[in-house]
Amino acid sequence: MPQCKPITHVRSRDRERKDAKVLQAVKDDDDIGCIEAAMAGRRNALRKMTTTSSAFLLPSISPVAAALASTSTCISAAGLPDIITTPLEYVPALGAYVVHYYVFGERFGAVVDTGSPFLAVPSTCNKWAYKYKWGCYKPELTKDSGYGNTVEGFDNNQGTVVWRKATFSFHESDDNDRNEPQRDCQDLVFGVFGPALLDGPGGLFLGLIKETDSWIRPSFLGQTGYQSFCVDLRHPLQQQQEGAEGNGPKLVLSKYPLIPPNDGNYVRLVRDLNRRYKAPVVHYAASAASFVVNGLPLQLSDKTRPTYVIFDTGVTGMVVSQELFDGRYLQARKNKEKSLWGQVQVSFTTAGGQPIHLAASKPVTTPLGKATPWRRFKGNLIILGLAFLDGRAMTIDTVDGKLQFQDQ
Repeated sequence: MPQCKPITHVRSRDRERKDAKVLQAVKDDDDIGCIEAAMAGRRNALRKMTTTSSAFLLPSISPVAAALASTSTCISAAGLPDIITTPLEYVPALGAYVVHYYVFGERFGAVVDTGSPFLAVPSTCNKWAYKYKWGCYKPELTKDSGYGNTVEGFDNNQGTVVWRKATFSFHESDDNDRNEPQRDCQDLVFGVFGPALLDGPGGLFLGLIKETDSWIRPSFLGQTGYQSFCVDLRHPLQQQQEGAEGNGPKLVLSKYPLIPPNDGNYVRLVRDLNRRYKAPVVHYAASAASFVVNGLPLQLSDKTRPTYVIFDTGVTGMVVSQELFDGRYLQARKNKEKSLWGQVQVSFTTAGGQPIHLAASKPVTTPLGKATPWRRFKGNLIILGLAFLDGRAMTIDTVDGKLQFQDQ
């Protein structure tokens, strides 16, 4: 019996992900016979949400504290800027990129996540808990959002989320007095995540999915009006070569399209997962032209069993449907390959007919599991994370349904 390597957690929400995600996988399958053991560690990569109306789950704020609390307010005519650029910080302990923002004047950090929709803060006040200084929640500085609590499920972890409202900004207020009106800010609804959720996914996330079903709590982009964004994970030397502004990874949010209307160098996004299969959010997904591993193409489903690729900055490696995982496993055994997921390339065709290739070497890969995430879904899913996206700028126009990459 071969000696198997230890199973490694993969999500940037555990160290790894997100739309809900804690993954387990074999990192480098030099011994393919170990894969059966790894398949026991699967994850449902897509979020499930239910609602609860239990009054006792609301944050405990005494009348005295509420009366004494100083809450910041926004100048209503100002709001958030039409376009804003904010730096991203790579945190090795998380294997993820973190964005910083301010809620009720307190600084928070969260993993930038294109696979979930919400603005969130932790329920704790320990600045260094959960491997990173997420921030300090102060309920007395928030107000009622008008929304009941929900129970959010990330893989096998479930926890109550309380929905509150407070002033949000990407910049610290110039005035330390929170009673003074602020500019470049907006009052937003956000979720307060407890230890049950923070422990499982591995941290806090700023979700960039804009469109959701009506019963879902308000998304961050839906509230702010930003319709286009760029997660630029190129590094300084790359940016100089491309002529891009900035000194490193950054997030750009815009209330106007960032992809020029006459530029055909984009991949069309599809809404099938939401419209046809009732996913509660509109994932950033596209149809793949090919899926090649170690130089060998994998057979993708036909029109009756389509294959969709989701682009998710909250995932570290890659997640694939059980059918694709099993097919690749059989292919590797037949060819006596040492590495199950050695060199992986996923290709797309732009609106202008040009090919685009996203490649990764030995990405941590996890099977999604046999249970399909949505009713009637009979196709395949591929979720691409940072292993494929790092070093590139990914721009998404949510209204026009366009995705564009820039790299070296």
